[in-house]
Amino acid sequence: MPVWMRRTAIALVTLLVVAGAAYYWLVVESHVPSSGRFSVDMSEMRRLAGSVPGEKPVAVHVEQVEVYKFPATAIMAGDGWSQKDVPVFSYQLVYPDHTAVIDTAMDEATAKTSGASSFDAAGYARMSTALRSASLILITHEHVDHLAGLATQPNLARLLKATRLTREQVDHPERMAPVTFPAGALVGYQPLVYDRYLAVAPGVVLIKSPGHTPGSQMVFVQKSDGTELLLLGDVAWQMQNIQNVRERARLVTWYFLNEDRDAVLRELAELHRLHDIEPGLKMIPGHDGTVIASLIDQKVLRREFQ
Repeated sequence: MPVWMRRTAIALVTLLVVAGAAYYWLVVESHVPSSGRFSVDMSEMRRLAGSVPGEKPVAVHVEQVEVYKFPATAIMAGDGWSQKDVPVFSYQLVYPDHTAVIDTAMDEATAKTSGASSFDAAGYARMSTALRSASLILITHEHVDHLAGLATQPNLARLLKATRLTREQVDHPERMAPVTFPAGALVGYQPLVYDRYLAVAPGVVLIKSPGHTPGSQMVFVQKSDGTELLLLGDVAWQMQNIQNVRERARLVTWYFLNEDRDAVLRELAELHRLHDIEPGLKMIPGHDGTVIASLIDQKVLRREFQ
C-alpha cells in the first residue's frame, strides 16, 4: 500500500474514532457521578405537610396548555432521533375555600415564538382566570414554559402578592429568556429563602432541587384523602428519566439548558430510589403526557381548572 494511502486510512480511522467518541459524549453518555448524593426525607415531608394549620387540598386539577416536539434523545440521552411530544402543564390545588396554582405555562405569543407545535387558548384562559383568584402561586423553576404565563399577565402587580418566588428564581432572570418581568415589577419583592425543605401551605412542601436551573424546586402535595404527589418540575422531563436514571443528552443540557448535569443525575438517582420504596407516591415529571393521562384515569388528577 502506498504511503499516502496508508496515511489517509489512518487519518480516516482516527477521524471516525474521534467523531464516535464525541457523539457518545454529547448524545448518549449519562452516568450518575460517583461522589455526592441528593436525598429526600419522606418522613420529614409528611411531617411538614401537616405542620401548617388548615385543611389540605381536596383535589388537584391540570391544564395542558402547549405541546412541543423534540428528538427523543433531547428527553433522555441515547433514545434516538424520533420526534416525541413534550407537553406543557399547569396545576391547580383546590382547597375547600381557596385555590393555589403551580406553574403557569406560556401565553400564546411566547408559545409561538418559542416553537410550540400547538397551543390551547381555552386552557390558557382557564389558567389565567385561576391565577386571578389563587391565594398562592408557586413556580417549579425559572424557565419560560413554567413562568411566562405569570410574567406576561396584565395584572401582574396584584398576582405577585400571592406569588412565592424563591431567591434563586428572582436572582436569575436570564433563565427566563426570551421573557422578562416588566421593569420594576420585582422592586421591593421579598422572595422565599430556605435551605432544604419549606412548608408553604397545608399539605404543600417545597424541596430545593437546583441543577436544571439554580431556582429549581420540587413540590410535595399531600391531599386531604392521603394521596401524595411529587411535582418534579424539570428535574425529570418524563418518567423514563427516573426509571432509567438517565439525563437529557449532554448536547442539550450543556449547550441549550446550561444545567448542572451532575446535580440533576443525583436527583434522578434519588427519585429512582423513592419510586421503588414509595409505590404510593405519585411522581409527576415536568412534561409527560402519558403520566398525566394515567393519573387522570386513576382520578388522582382532574382535567381542566375549575
